[in-house]
Amino acid sequence: MSYLILSVVLCAILCWFVGLVPVSVLRVASNGSIATLWRDETREEIYSLPCSNGYSGATFAERELLWRRRSLIELSHPVRVMLASQPYDIPWGYYDGRPNPTSFNCPARKEASLQYWIPSLDAPEGEISNIGNTNRPKERDRPNPGPDESVVEVFWIVGYDDDLRNRRGTIKREAERSHLDGRSPGSVEEHGLWHTVVPIGSLQTTYWYKFGDREDIMFECYAPLQRCEGHVDLKDLRMYVWLIFDKDAIPQHQVMVDGLRTLLSRWRSSS
Repeated sequence: MSYLILSVVLCAILCWFVGLVPVSVLRVASNGSIATLWRDETREEIYSLPCSNGYSGATFAERELLWRRRSLIELSHPVRVMLASQPYDIPWGYYDGRPNPTSFNCPARKEASLQYWIPSLDAPEGEISNIGNTNRPKERDRPNPGPDESVVEVFWIVGYDDDLRNRRGTIKREAERSHLDGRSPGSVEEHGLWHTVVPIGSLQTTYWYKFGDREDIMFECYAPLQRCEGHVDLKDLRMYVWLIFDKDAIPQHQVMVDGLRTLLSRWRSSS
């Protein structure tokens, strides 16, 4: 039996390399055996895959299958998420950590990781988390991003009731600990935000912040890094947002937040 399995695997690999027979589905059964279906999956079949944990990508066959499936997914394909008890159909290209197709028909998750260009609000061509230490990746249609163009990463967006780690409380805790009230010594108003520098050990952290009835914003920028971390409480939507963005985008803080609001309004579903 082991010789037969080995022969099938070697044959599949050989056929893939010479392009004789495309191997579209390699399924690993619970007992470790491999069943090979000699046909191509269509995009519609991929969108209709039943909910499962998918593949880990631990083997060559699994990596090839995952790559082929993901290469067929349209960036505009909607993937549902529930935020603050409301359904949102978010295009696949806007996810940072784009979901595998075996999760498309699973129960909707209650949080999301997102990515979008500012100021255009386009979806990036690739996943920003895989690109490296830049929020200004060069793309086919954007070979030289302008100084006001960058990608905002939403590490975490979640409704109040599903914020089990109480990340929303980060804003209040940090504001109290660092006396972020606009009246502390050294506080300066700039770009529509208050900012102040707080020493933390041998490093310095610059806090940019403003608090209001509709939303609270608090950004943390660490001296040696080119990226900042942001915490946003969208009070009217009852959502907490954790951002990563380029330090040069601080003056565009309202573009980031209002842009996210615009995208959420586009994606919100009535069904």
